[in-house]
Amino acid sequence: MNKKILIFDDDQQVLNALSDVLDYADWDLVLVSRGLHALEVIEKEQPNLILMDILMGDSDGRVICKNIKTNAALRHIPVILISGSPELADTLKQEHAPDDIVAKPFNIGDLVDKVYFQLELQ
Repeated sequence: MNKKILIFDDDQQVLNALSDVLDYADWDLVLVSRGLHALEVIEKEQPNLILMDILMGDSDGRVICKNIKTNAALRHIPVILISGSPELADTLKQEHAPDDIVAKPFNIGDLVDKVYFQLELQ
């Protein structure tokens, strides 16, 4: 069975770029352009990994990550937050932090390495 990656980003160009970069590895990609109702989407899709932008128009990826990490049914799912924010590294120090971070603009090789690493931990 293929690994499923759920990608949240409100920028369609970023979603397309992430899809292009990750599609070659035979992973099942689910692209979501809104963070609203994220937990319901995650529960329905049961992904092996979540890639999520921090700042989406309707939600904050840090809040969604906290909700994932405090939910007993979801906390096992690794979360990689993506952002162009200069405070991105501080996110790893917060309670209920993501499993990893990727800064925008991202290096494709680094992103793929982080995705492989998180999927191998499962």
